Amino acid sequence: MTTETITPEQALADIRKEIDAIDDALQDLLLKRTELVAGVAAAKAREASAAGERSFVAFRPAREAQVLRRLAARHQGRLPLRVLVRIWREIMVAMTRIQGPFRVDVSGGRGMDAIRFWDLARNYYGSTTPMELHEEPREVVRRVGSDRAAIGILPEPTAGNWWMALASGSTGNVRIVARLPFVEVEKEDGSLRALVLGHSEFEKTGDDTSLIALSVSESLSDARVSSLLRAAGLEGRRIASARFDNGAGAHVYLMEVPHHLAEDDERLAALAVAPVAEVRLLGGYANPLRLQRDGE
Repeated sequence: MTTETITPEQALADIRKEIDAIDDALQDLLLKRTELVAGVAAAKAREASAAGERSFVAFRPAREAQVLRRLAARHQGRLPLRVLVRIWREIMVAMTRIQGPFRVDVSGGRGMDAIRFWDLARNYYGSTTPMELHEEPREVVRRVGSDRAAIGILPEPTAGNWWMALASGSTGNVRIVARLPFVEVEKEDGSLRALVLGHSEFEKTGDDTSLIALSVSESLSDARVSSLLRAAGLEGRRIASARFDNGAGAHVYLMEVPHHLAEDDERLAALAVAPVAEVRLLGGYANPLRLQRDGE
C-alpha cells in the first residue's frame, strides 16, 4: 500500500479551492440578502402609499448602527474590525439604494480638509453612491432640506455654525442622524469627525447621544447652563454657541446630552423656562465603537 505525497503546489491548490467555495457561498448569501431587502422595500412602499405618502426614507442609521455593533461583538481573529465595517457599509448602502434613490452631499471646507471629508463620506456611504462636494456647509443643508433622498456630511459643530439652520427651525424635518467615523481607535483620537444630516428618524439604539439647541435671552456660563439642564432632569455639556435674533433669544447654545431624547420627552418641556426661550431637539447619533487598537 502506497501513501500519496501531497506536494506544496497541491496543498495550495486545495486551499484555493476552499477559498473559492467560501467566495461562492458569500455571493449566494448576498444575493439572498438582496431578495429579502427588495421584499422589505415593497412592504414599506405599500405602507407609505396607504399612509398617503409618496415615498419612504430608506436610510435607517439606527438600524445600521445596531447591525454593526452586533457584528463587532462577535468579531475575532486577525481581520481588522474597520475592514469588516467597511465591507458591511458597502453592503448596507447598496441595499439602501435598491430600496430607492440615495445620494450624499459633503462639505469639508477647502484644501486637504475637503478631501479628507470626501474620503470619510466615501468610506461610509459607498464607492458608487452619487456624491457631490461643496465648499459651503449651508449649501449641503439646503440641498438635504430639499431632497428626502439626500444626506449631508458636515464637520462637527465646533468647526462652524451650520447647525444654526437646524436651531432656527428653517430646515423642516432635517435632523442630525449619525456621526462618523463609527469605529474610533484610541491612538488615533485626533482623527476627522463629522455629523450626518438626513430626513430619517433619530431612533433609539441603546447607546446614543442627543443634541439640543437652547435659545436664551442672556449670556450664560457653562455652570449656569448645566444647572438648568439638571433642574430639568438632564445631564449635558455645551459644545458650541452662537448669536442670532429669532424673536425669542439672542444666544443659542448647542448642548450634547449622553442619551436618547424623543421630541415628546417631558424633560425638554421642563427645560423651557426663563431664561431659556426655546428648546429644540436637533437629533443625535448612535455612539461610535471605541477600540484601543484594531488588528495590530
